[in-house]
Amino acid sequence: MALMFQRAAFVTLVHLALTGNAASSTKLTPQNLLVWNPHWQCFVWNQNDCAGHVKNALNTFLVAFDLDFAGIIELSDVTYTPTPGWEFVVSRCGHDVVHLFYNSKRWYPSNDTLTPGCMLQYPTQDRPYILQHFSSPEGAEVIVAAAHFPHPMLSRDESVYSRTASTELLQRALGDLMDKTGTDKVVLMADTNAYRWISNDLIWATQLELPGPVIGSQLMNTCCLDADFPPDLTFDRIIANFGNFIYSAAMYNPVDLPNWTRQVLGDRVGAFHRPVLAQIETVQSESHGPDHRLAALWTAVILLGISTVVLAAGLSKGRKQIGQRIRVVGP
Repeated sequence: MALMFQRAAFVTLVHLALTGNAASSTKLTPQNLLVWNPHWQCFVWNQNDCAGHVKNALNTFLVAFDLDFAGIIELSDVTYTPTPGWEFVVSRCGHDVVHLFYNSKRWYPSNDTLTPGCMLQYPTQDRPYILQHFSSPEGAEVIVAAAHFPHPMLSRDESVYSRTASTELLQRALGDLMDKTGTDKVVLMADTNAYRWISNDLIWATQLELPGPVIGSQLMNTCCLDADFPPDLTFDRIIANFGNFIYSAAMYNPVDLPNWTRQVLGDRVGAFHRPVLAQIETVQSESHGPDHRLAALWTAVILLGISTVVLAAGLSKGRKQIGQRIRVVGP
């Protein structure tokens, strides 16, 4: 098992897969979250079996990190089936697609609350979003959103972003679902196409008009392979209005990506994004002060495709051991 540390503060949580530790059912909110846009070239060009690697990686992430919810953008494979224990709902706009995965052991979709839509309507429908109200056996309720935002006009002027981000239809759908369900807890997992100077608070409060307080994943350079992951392309984010802390990290080292991520057709390069993994902590423990958040960061980065991932059968209670090379990386 090879380890490469970019941040000494990062710690691994692969023990989730080995011990079966789950998000506590006594909490009022989901805890383990993922957003990922592997990009359409992975499935359409599909060089080096990129599609197969993405599907295998996703199934592994669901189990290894005991995910409550995941927003997956541009998973363009109608044959994909998630690992048992997780289900998904989907929204399509033209060729674009967004999947919202949920842990069906812990979260139940509420009747008549599934809300798919398109953030752009003209000249053709594009940029899907999907909303769903969920409840847990313990009585917790949450609205979960996954979305692929349009590209705003490139400008450091926040007013230009607000004017060109095309978030109005998503904002309206969220407001309608909150009114319908009486639920004010919301989590968003999205490829926001928002640059580093656009804060999570701006997206949440100004663009989507959602109640706070806001917590969000770190702004990390998750986009894109074709642009060599410059620091300002902090597109993929997880934002919520519940919890005390959110710990997050981007997976896959941008300077040492698995070969399957590289999609090249002539002079065109695929725009693979790095996945973002987050954990929301709903109760502040004595060991977690404001100055200790990064030291508590929980992610272990699983590099599938660089090495073989073995899901060993035969463990009790359906658990699976995962043999792999791991690299712990920072933003």
